[in-house]
Amino acid sequence: MAKFKFVGFLLIPLALISCTTVQRGAATGAVAGGALGAIIGHQSGHAAEGAGIGAATGAVAGAVIAEQMETKFCPKCGRRFTSSVKYCPYDGTELKPLKEKDN
Repeated sequence: MAKFKFVGFLLIPLALISCTTVQRGAATGAVAGGALGAIIGHQSGHAAEGAGIGAATGAVAGAVIAEQMETKFCPKCGRRFTSSVKYCPYDGTELKPLKEKDN
């Protein structure tokens, strides 16, 4: 059974390829938090509960951090991107700083 769990963790990066930055941050936080929570929970005999709490907390924290990384937006379609992207991959429009959207 442990083999299947390990294979599942290996497949997570493949599932994240087409996700947004926030979704990837939440998923990464959930995996890391769940693993850490399981380890801590194991010490008191509650590994499953620890994993659940850790995964939920990690997902929220990962999403919040990832959302802060999105610093550009497409003025045409409104999607957000990280600072490393210069043109919208969906419509080719040059991206603008996120602060301009709020004005």
